[in-house]
Amino acid sequence: MIVAFYDYDDQTNHLNGTAIHDKSRLFQLLQGMRNRSPFICKLVGENGYDLLVGIGKFGFVEHSACNGDPPYLVAVSPNSEPEEGEFEFMCGGTPTPISMRNCLPFDDVLQIVGYFQETGRTYPGVAWEKV
Repeated sequence: MIVAFYDYDDQTNHLNGTAIHDKSRLFQLLQGMRNRSPFICKLVGENGYDLLVGIGKFGFVEHSACNGDPPYLVAVSPNSEPEEGEFEFMCGGTPTPISMRNCLPFDDVLQIVGYFQETGRTYPGVAWEKV
């Protein structure tokens, strides 16, 4: 499935709107942006669903319909006892706190987005909760 990339912190990012056809290109793009301050991007699938993704030391993933209808599902940390507190990701120049309960190792984020690109669905290897 083709996904389109949108940087929610930098509207001038030349990659905004880029159609990504394969998982290796998607991984390359996301990994290449980890040197920035943590930020939020969106991957819009051609199937009518999208992922809101946090990119940084940690990441997070939220799955929802492109039209804004619920449910909104957020991936839950695989750690049995995740750190308390929040981690901030930039969105439109504003720090946006995400609970550590929903922060994931970046390798897990890549698995989730790779699965989404292949299937358009939520990755079954992590727990999801409604928000």
